[in-house]
This record gives sequence, C-alpha cells and structure tokens, in this order.
Amino acid sequence: METKVIIRDLFTDKLEKTGIKCVKCNFWFDYDKKSLLEGFSGIKSISDAKDMLKRTFHENIYKKTDQKKLATFSSNGGIIKGAFKNNKCTGMLIAGDYNLFPKLKSFKVYPPDPKSTFLGCIFVEPPYRGTGIKKRLLIELEKDLLKKNIGSIETIGKRLDDDTTEDEFENSPLLSFKFLINNGFYLKKNDKYYPLLRLDLRSIAKSFSAEQLLLEKLAYKKTVRSPAIIREK
Repeated sequence: METKVIIRDLFTDKLEKTGIKCVKCNFWFDYDKKSLLEGFSGIKSISDAKDMLKRTFHENIYKKTDQKKLATFSSNGGIIKGAFKNNKCTGMLIAGDYNLFPKLKSFKVYPPDPKSTFLGCIFVEPPYRGTGIKKRLLIELEKDLLKKNIGSIETIGKRLDDDTTEDEFENSPLLSFKFLINNGFYLKKNDKYYPLLRLDLRSIAKSFSAEQLLLEKLAYKKTVRSPAIIREK
C-alpha cells in the first residue's frame, strides 16, 4: 500500500529537523538596502508610509540574522507548510504578508495587493515531483486562508527564457506560470518573465463547501442502517 502524504504546519523549532534545503534558502530575504529618505519617495498616503516602515523593519531583522532567515520569517508571522512521506519532508511551502519578502521590490510587477497573502515558494524534492505534492500544499494553504476569511493569494510566476536551463527553471524558488494557471490563478500584472498572478479564494470557496457537503452526506449514509424486516410467523 502506498504511503500517504501528510501536510503539517512547521514552526521555528521544527525547521532544522526537516533536513530540506529550503531551510537555508535566502532567495526572498536578500535585499539591497535603501536609505529611509529614499524609501519615503513616492509615498502618497499614510497607508503607504506604514507599509514602507513595516518593510524596513523586516529587512533590518533579516540583515541581523544572516543564518536561518527562514526561521526568522516563521517567527514573524510567516506561514510554512511541510509535506511528509514516511516521516521524510518531501516538500515545503512558504507564504505570508508581502512585507516579509524583501526581494519582491526587485520585480517590475511590485507591489502586490497588501490585503492578499503572498505565496513565495512551493518546493518539492526532485524524486517526488509529479506526484501531486505541490498541489496538495497549495490546497492546504487555500483551506487555511479561507478559514481566516482571506480573500486572495498573489504570487510571482516564472516563464522559461533562452538563458535558463530546464534544471535551473525547475529548481528556482518561483512557481511556473503554467502550474499557477492550471490551479486557478489568473494574470494580474504582466511581465515577459516574471508576471504577478492572483487567485481569488472566494471564487473557490463554493467548490470547497460543496465538496465538504458531499463528504458529510456520504458519511451520514454510512451511519444510517436499513430498517429490519420482521417476518410474520
């Protein structure tokens, strides 16, 4: 019998034990620090100013912790989910407030919607790719966010260019444009190689509700027994 994949939430104290290379990945947390004065340029509202100060705060935290930046991400409210098979971590997802991802500022499609949850990465170890683990991790995130009344997920997609090998493409932290489109995302801001995509969770909430209702009905039918037939003597 094939072993099931179990999805678990991962917190700071559990990350090192997973043994997955994502723990040491700094892709989203490396940044080019700008001056505070430069950061205030282009701000048009109090909300913009608050977002800028929040980003600066997280950038300073990441700078002070050159090692284990993913643990810092987790301790500051980031979402991390792990996929486990035979007690081995085979995949990982990271998501959260877009201010937790300083490198986002380097993309032309920046900024994403501040009310959306930003999906940074879904990584699956090479031997387990193509087994549905990536989609399982995404669905578990969707379910959790629906429970919290979060309306949408946004992320940066990737398209293959002439200078990128297939191995480099597969192993980069960004999700492929094709995978995102196939899983309900739509193009929000276009870019030749790194577009911004969005998934409206309210549009899929009904399908989740219908699926849950069907499962409840099936469970109910199993508990209902047919009435006993009493034969006359």
